[in-house]
Amino acid sequence: MTTMNDLIFDVKRTAYAGLPEKVNLVSASANAGATTLTLELDISGITEGSIISSGLNVWYVKGALSNTNQVFVIPGYDNSPQSSVAPGDMVYVRPTVTHWRIFNSLNDEIRRLSSPAVGLYSLQYWTVESDPTYQTYAVPASATVTDIARVRFRMPGTPDVWGDLPNSAYRYDKVNGIIQLLRMIPSGTDVQFIYKAPFVAATGINDDLQSVCKLAETMNDIPVLGVVMGLMQTTETRRNVLQIQGDTRRASEVPAGGNANAASMIRREYNERVTEEYARLTASLPIFKGI
Repeated sequence: MTTMNDLIFDVKRTAYAGLPEKVNLVSASANAGATTLTLELDISGITEGSIISSGLNVWYVKGALSNTNQVFVIPGYDNSPQSSVAPGDMVYVRPTVTHWRIFNSLNDEIRRLSSPAVGLYSLQYWTVESDPTYQTYAVPASATVTDIARVRFRMPGTPDVWGDLPNSAYRYDKVNGIIQLLRMIPSGTDVQFIYKAPFVAATGINDDLQSVCKLAETMNDIPVLGVVMGLMQTTETRRNVLQIQGDTRRASEVPAGGNANAASMIRREYNERVTEEYARLTASLPIFKGI
């Protein structure tokens, strides 16, 4: 099981190559929308005007009491959700990038994979009893169909032997959501429709990439690469991150265009991975010809 939270950390590892961040821990539970947080470790680095985050929460710091480790915050900063936190939850102090921003960027990339420019899709299906009279089948209301990829029927009298209909043996009426079979399928059997569907954006940090977002397991790295490309426009890879250096970097050590070059390398890898997954999808859908 791969969750959005797993991808968030993949993005951070890829973009920042393990750049350490200052962290703290929640000491006492706080409800959603709370304006006071009690932390476990020293809070001397948390000052008015700084940003702290935990999960998808992002808070703006109004002030702090070092003797009680209390931090006074404005919840919902950057239009982030307001969720409760529990003892032991990790708090990032002045994060390089918030999990909330990465989460939204990952969702943008997941939606983008279904665009005509990228061309990937999720393969889903539904199965119904055959209609020997009219051979007409309505698309279920729950199915978001981009196109019909394959139609097959269970051989009568068998539990799991399926035969494919040639592509010319059915018509898909997108306007009315109706599939008309042009071959007679006998009664007492099932017809299965395999269709192309867009990917689905996650709603929570623990949403599963396969069951919720409908990505194939082999596609999990592609949204990560897409997000990293965007981050590379404004941040450097580990060698070029100024914050980790003890003194000022010379111009020759941080060449102009370092971000753009890193983003271009990631883009090439992204395009290669999209091409590989498109070929994988195509190979899984043989063309069944017939008259």
